[in-house]
Amino acid sequence: MLIEAQSAPALEFATSCLVLPVWQDEELAGSAAALNEKLGGLAAAVIAEDGFKAASGDTRVLYTQGAAAASRTLLLGLGKKSKFTPQKLRQAIAKGARAVRALKRADFALELPALPGLDATQAALAATEAIAIGLYTFSDFKTDEDTLGRTQIERATLLTEAAGAATEGIRHGQITAEANLRARTLVNRPSNLKWPDYLANEARKIAHEVGLGCEVWDEERIQVERMGALYGVGMGSDKPPRFIVLDYSPAGATGAPIVLVGKGMTFDTGGYSLKPSTSMEDMKDDMAGAALVLAAMWALPALKIGRRVLGIVPTAENMINGHAQRPGDIVTARNGKTIEVLNTDAEGRLILADALSYASEQKPAAIIDFATLTGAIGVALGQEAAGLFANDDALAARIQSAGERSGERVWPFPMWDEYKEHVKGTISDLKNIGQERRAGSIAGAVFLDNFVPESIPWAHLDIAAVSLIREDRPLSARGATGFGVRLALDLLGNWE
Repeated sequence: MLIEAQSAPALEFATSCLVLPVWQDEELAGSAAALNEKLGGLAAAVIAEDGFKAASGDTRVLYTQGAAAASRTLLLGLGKKSKFTPQKLRQAIAKGARAVRALKRADFALELPALPGLDATQAALAATEAIAIGLYTFSDFKTDEDTLGRTQIERATLLTEAAGAATEGIRHGQITAEANLRARTLVNRPSNLKWPDYLANEARKIAHEVGLGCEVWDEERIQVERMGALYGVGMGSDKPPRFIVLDYSPAGATGAPIVLVGKGMTFDTGGYSLKPSTSMEDMKDDMAGAALVLAAMWALPALKIGRRVLGIVPTAENMINGHAQRPGDIVTARNGKTIEVLNTDAEGRLILADALSYASEQKPAAIIDFATLTGAIGVALGQEAAGLFANDDALAARIQSAGERSGERVWPFPMWDEYKEHVKGTISDLKNIGQERRAGSIAGAVFLDNFVPESIPWAHLDIAAVSLIREDRPLSARGATGFGVRLALDLLGNWE
């Protein structure tokens, strides 16, 4: 889809649908007021009498009857100006774009009003992300004519006096949105069509496409490299584990690298600690952290990020056969720590243990891992934020700020020493689960803490509750959300 900026007056711009944002509980202003006057007060009457309150994302269609170059005008509510946030702007515009699609229009123009706290570049970036990711649907396996014949929006124009600045925001937003959609599509792909070597091949393709270094270790190399925790999880599958490293090293980059680590379970049965069937059907998303890292690494060259960044993905299938890991087995991670596997369904922390050990050996400036680690995080936070666990307050603050700017919120949890007792082993250094029904997400985080030296700033984001949703939301249809991609890119782009 083409998204561009123009400085033409909204009512004179030729388009099949003109979208005019309006504030809740405020008088019409600008183009909306001018249109209302030309229509003899019709727009104001719709607001006053027709149930249109201009709450965030509310829409009403007006037939312009020659009062504007567009034959249809869509009033788009932005909500109350006093409660405005960039995320509410994204949500409103995404709903507006879907409303245009429902009108079977292939193009539209959106007037960008003056927005509190946002310049034209920032507003255009947010609007571009909203349009691109709000219109995304995963229909790769649909064959019905209604889906295949649905009108697709081919062009969107942002109308603003600062078209030059908006153009830069559009460019940035198209990259971050495309990265988000790459992650979504990879997560939405069913597990019979993706496995560890599939992810490895995707990494190779990305490396070739945008010029990254790429290294992939097979199951034999994984064992040679002392990654007993990763190998143990994957040894029950006919699709053996892989360990993937992508390396973005821009010209002139100095200093230690920043490392992104993504959990890559391409399917998780729970192993011999078998999941209930209703908990298994969406386990294609257990590699959402890996998809996030691969998509973010794809975007780095286009965004001209100035730091060296490593993207690390440990990937496996957690299946059952005569070779599969058993409850009670003990494995040895790359850093020498022994782990008693009391629950084979707590497998994500095992593959991350080896990945974090390897990441730490690269002497990085910081490590951030993204993982669909625990169901408990959804009990704590619902689907409104990811859990944030960090050994460094400054890094945690950076991530929180990036989450607010990108609209992908995180919330911090403690990792007090008392919690670390929960994962201490009795016949091994560690056990892979904590105390029953107590601080499950924290137990996962303090387990991972054993594989990163205190001297290295590290953060763990538990994205299990936000990586996939079961109902449509303004910025995501049912399925994968791509959560964390835009956060990671914002974080790296604003790293000082």
